[in-house]
Formats: sequence, C-alpha cells, structure tokens
Amino acid sequence: MKFFLIGLAAGFLILFLLIRLGIGSRTGQPISFNHKKHIEQGLECDSCHRYFKTQNFSGMPDLTTCLECHKEPVTKSSEEEKIRQYQKKGREISWRRIYGEPDHVFFSHRRHVVLGKLPCQTCHGNIAESERPPSRPWVKMTMNWCMNCHSENKVTNDCLECHV
Repeated sequence: MKFFLIGLAAGFLILFLLIRLGIGSRTGQPISFNHKKHIEQGLECDSCHRYFKTQNFSGMPDLTTCLECHKEPVTKSSEEEKIRQYQKKGREISWRRIYGEPDHVFFSHRRHVVLGKLPCQTCHGNIAESERPPSRPWVKMTMNWCMNCHSENKVTNDCLECHV
C-alpha cells in the first residue's frame, strides 16, 4: 500500500510538471510558427502583427502576409507548405488567440507599446527566441498583475481607464 501511494504521488507530480512546463503539449495553432527563424531573417513584430502600434488588437498574420515571402517554397518544411495549402483551398489561416481579456476590460496594444513604450517581452516573454507558437500566455494577466505594472510604471490605476 505504501508503494502504491508513493507511485500515485509521483505520477501526479510528473503529470503536474508536464502540464506546467508544457512538455508534450500542442499549441493548437494550424501552423507551428517559428518566431526565432523569422526574427533571424530580419522581420520585426509588426511584419506579421501589423496593428500593434496603431490599434487595440495586434492582429494575426493573414494568408496574404504569409504569402509575401512564402508564395514559393523557401524551405522544405511541411509547416511552410501548409501556407500554400490554405491558399489552394481559398481559406484564411485560422490562428487561435491565446491572450484575451474579459468583455468588461479594455486593452490597447497601441497604448501600451507606443504610448507606454513597453517592449513586447513584458507580456509575451522572449517570444523572439521561440521556435514554436506558445501554447498559453507567458504571463497570467490578472487584475493584480496589471495594477502592479501600472503602479511600477507610475500609470493610473483609475478603474475607468481599463474597465468599460
């Protein structure tokens, strides 16, 4: 019985670590996008996320954006080939959002990145080194997390600035 309980506890610990570290998890993204490889080629964040400097939502790369470089094969990657398969089917790439806020919260990339001069890494970690899409947000954006950041950066914590 003692060994059974130790084994059960060890199993739960391993399962917890696998989930927490994302080992073996799938991103759920239609294409396993390699941020690192694209940054090494000289692309900036706004090459694909075209609206983060001007709008609330940063935007996800649409098929046309991907085809600017990948209309013809650049590599032998099966992930790259998926782009052309979407084109052949006449379908847009169905990227899955992993960041989101409740309906009563207003978040603006423009306010944070342009006006607040926050680097992408503040919320997205070292995404430029990522070789696969994140499977979950880098940080859990709770109200306390946001308010602490506002306080540290001497930005208002007035409720009506973020809550609509």
